Amino acid sequence: MSQEAKVQTLPTFYELVSKETKQLLYETGSEISVAKGSLLLREGELPDYIYFINKGQVRLTKTSSEGKVFFLQNKKQNDLIGELSLFNHLNCQFNAEVTQDAELLRFKRDELEKLMINKQELSVAYMQWLSSQNHIMMAQFRDLVFCGKQGAVFSILIKLSNEYGIEVKQGILINRKITNQELANYVGATRESINRILKRLIKQNILSVNTKYITIHNIDFLKNHLRCHNCPFEECTV
Repeated sequence: MSQEAKVQTLPTFYELVSKETKQLLYETGSEISVAKGSLLLREGELPDYIYFINKGQVRLTKTSSEGKVFFLQNKKQNDLIGELSLFNHLNCQFNAEVTQDAELLRFKRDELEKLMINKQELSVAYMQWLSSQNHIMMAQFRDLVFCGKQGAVFSILIKLSNEYGIEVKQGILINRKITNQELANYVGATRESINRILKRLIKQNILSVNTKYITIHNIDFLKNHLRCHNCPFEECTV
């Protein structure tokens, strides 16, 4: 087994279209560079543009009336941003913030809609990809609703280990600094709740934390709690 933790992922939108259609997308869109910290979409506004990620990452967040920020999803290379406004013109239900300097392909919403109407392969790929994204979001809410805050923390730890994990002698090191506040934002909990959950896991020797780096010593404990063996989806990343 290689040192890098392995994870199988569902096809990206870009992987579902032919070389010819990919070229057509680049001819239709405009290539732009966007700096970290920029907002592509604002909650409550109707998006004028749809974005395709060539490079970088974009985080989707939702803010409650009390000002609490909830992390919905991290969008990565070959993902679409703002796709839910296609063909319905609904206002955006989240903020989309660039978390890594990004190279994007920007489409005017109406132009991308026309392209999908005229190019059947593209519209089918869009529906396939949108269906997979819906399944991923439903799995996320399932963990939160049916497994409670603790189960939601277990879920995000598994996802982080899949995406950033490195196998070490002690288990799986999540090779990225993670704050308790960040975990709280992923599961809609308070930082104090996260502190209590992590302390219990540390006491049980399920994991350890060293300068914000988490090492999971018994990932099967987390997976068994969530019944991961019954999950029909291979995709499990943040």
